[in-house]
Amino acid sequence: MAGDRGNFSKNNNGSSSKQQWSSAIVDHVVLDDTDSRISEFQNVRDGLDSKDTGLVGCIFVRELTDLSSNNKELPIAIPFNDSVGIPLKGETVRILRDGVKRYYDRIYSDDINTGNAVEDSDLRLYGASEKTSKGKSKDYSESSQTTTPRKSSDGGEDDRKQLLGDYFEPTQINKLKFYEGDRIIQSRFGQSIRFSGYNNFDNILSPTLIIRNRQSDVSLNELDEGSVTEEDINRDGSTILLSSNDYKLDFQPGIVDDGGNSDFETTPINFELPKEYVGFDQMLLNSERVIISAKSQEMIFFSKGNYGFISDGKFTIDNGFGGADLDFGDDVNITTDRNASNVFINTGDGNILLNTDDQGNSPSLTGPKDSQGNRTLRKEPLVRGNTLVELLGELIDAINKQVYNTPAGPSAVGPTNRSTFNDIKSKLQDALSTLNYTE
Repeated sequence: MAGDRGNFSKNNNGSSSKQQWSSAIVDHVVLDDTDSRISEFQNVRDGLDSKDTGLVGCIFVRELTDLSSNNKELPIAIPFNDSVGIPLKGETVRILRDGVKRYYDRIYSDDINTGNAVEDSDLRLYGASEKTSKGKSKDYSESSQTTTPRKSSDGGEDDRKQLLGDYFEPTQINKLKFYEGDRIIQSRFGQSIRFSGYNNFDNILSPTLIIRNRQSDVSLNELDEGSVTEEDINRDGSTILLSSNDYKLDFQPGIVDDGGNSDFETTPINFELPKEYVGFDQMLLNSERVIISAKSQEMIFFSKGNYGFISDGKFTIDNGFGGADLDFGDDVNITTDRNASNVFINTGDGNILLNTDDQGNSPSLTGPKDSQGNRTLRKEPLVRGNTLVELLGELIDAINKQVYNTPAGPSAVGPTNRSTFNDIKSKLQDALSTLNYTE
């Protein structure tokens, strides 16, 4: 029956019987199995009391021809087609009766957000009768469970105010424009899914799927209620877009303001961005925050072409266990010269090994030969610059203080070319790098 919107349905013996639609106003919507209004529909299963979760999404309705029943006597209706979403309190729906069962179907409305729902829907039925039949209005007032007090014109409380729900607040949502052949699913809150083939500048077949979570504030501020709009991948809420061929992504990174300007500042230096995002099967995931998590297995990235990370912020990798293996097939450039910033490599008590494997071996021309005459491998530590300068300075001082024993007695102190050694000592600092340091 969910797919049959005509006036006919089949009864239990397979024959057709004409069914008539009637109109009703939603009095209450069952949102979960704790709803007190479905307590009378409890089922007993396996000796335990349990509420029928099949009633979640059903509604209690007041048919337009019913002016007498109080809330506790209202019938319940189940969805005729649950793909269109649940209605709101005060919304007029179509009711199809099939024996003792009632099915409801929402009615099309230009207002995506509230549909045809209105506040004070009860007054539409009772407005005239309240003034002429105090007993009837009193029964209704005492049994009503959906009214919320409001201030009356004289400043007192008016308990007849019926809202569209306990927390639902009407807001502006604009319909999306169509392209030929489109299928669009759009909610009352601005979420939408578009299946399209021709939503590109030249209307050339390029299948595209657009999923967005929220209509942009820019369009809500600029458009009148009832106007149509189109997705904006830069300003809308979180967006997933799958495109092909001639669909052009007018993508800008960062937050784009009303004037179309982005707050993203970093211009790629080494990575070359495409001149335009068009001509391929493409996927865009655009949001203010993106979280990707592999809960128990690998996270794998493949790229046939170049891949780049471009950010206005800081790049960090906090790897808890397992270390890291980086294998590059070409030169590796690490630069911080734009801001004259430092590069720190800190291993604590660990080693920094250059051109050596993790066993502490490195090629050496001076190492001992093995039985085949090949030089063995060994690692050699780096020299500490300041320490070496101090030791060489002490060595030169010791040379300048040398005294030799000769047959004629002790020689004079130091060599005759002490000035040469002193000149060398004064230049030892020139051997130290001014940019690179070790511990």
